[in-house]
Amino acid sequence: MLRLGSTYNSAQFYLAKDGKTGVLALGSFSDTQYFTFLRKLLEGLQSLKALGATQLIVDVTNNGGGFICAAHWLHRIIAGPKSSTVPQAGLDTKARAGPLARTIVDEIISKNADPGVSLLYNPLNWRDASNTPFTADADWLEPIVPLTINGREDAFSPRLGNECQPEGFPGDPPSEALFDPTKVVIVSNGRCGSSCSLFSISMSKYEGTKTVVVGGKSDVQQIYCGVVGGQSTNFVTIDTEIKTTGLKNSTLAPPDLVVNGVMGITWRLAYGVDEPNEPAEWQYFPADLNLPVTSTL
Repeated sequence: MLRLGSTYNSAQFYLAKDGKTGVLALGSFSDTQYFTFLRKLLEGLQSLKALGATQLIVDVTNNGGGFICAAHWLHRIIAGPKSSTVPQAGLDTKARAGPLARTIVDEIISKNADPGVSLLYNPLNWRDASNTPFTADADWLEPIVPLTINGREDAFSPRLGNECQPEGFPGDPPSEALFDPTKVVIVSNGRCGSSCSLFSISMSKYEGTKTVVVGGKSDVQQIYCGVVGGQSTNFVTIDTEIKTTGLKNSTLAPPDLVVNGVMGITWRLAYGVDEPNEPAEWQYFPADLNLPVTSTL
């Protein structure tokens, strides 16, 4: 197998000995240099195609996710411009919208508490279901959509659309598909979180891409994705939003996290494809093929 020089950090590119099968081993959808990372994904796939690759394996084993827009970008450049990739190569979402979240938004829009537009709750970072950007004074979490989950009442925003194109992309994507999506296979060990799941579901459901899980019991159907982006964040990020908007002393604010650990938070939920009015998180995603790991003598 030939390793390409366009390899970059978590994105490794190979050409199989048959000369027609390209391999992208993608360990993460995150990188310290966001736009460089996206450009390298494009350059690597273009290099594989130039070498004669007509089919592609995307290995996302142990991929924990990362940038939502990186998942959109990879889907878009593989599949090309079509109704499932333009303007959004992904899934609509809805954001958590509890009382504290609504208070943060109110502080941002009424007191200009985020002039640098760096907070998750700033309306300028989001678009409505018609892909129209919110204005700086938009109370974008309203009207609240109540939802009961496992007997517990929760609240979410209205449906949100695309926040990635074109601002989230490093220039214009190719005008045609790099690969036929039906000749693409996504391989994992079932540990595929957040953006990885978003990419896998979108490619499988919209484009007919096959999914394979390596490992697991041979008589148990394997699932090819984990937590579905949406968007996952953490306590530190939300605590920063609270402090930036001057709400740390609010009765709604949580106490400081005093342990040396990370507390993850599912901040947005993505809608499903087969059931477009409920979160993908609640839906079933069996792999097209299970490849159990067996011993050889």
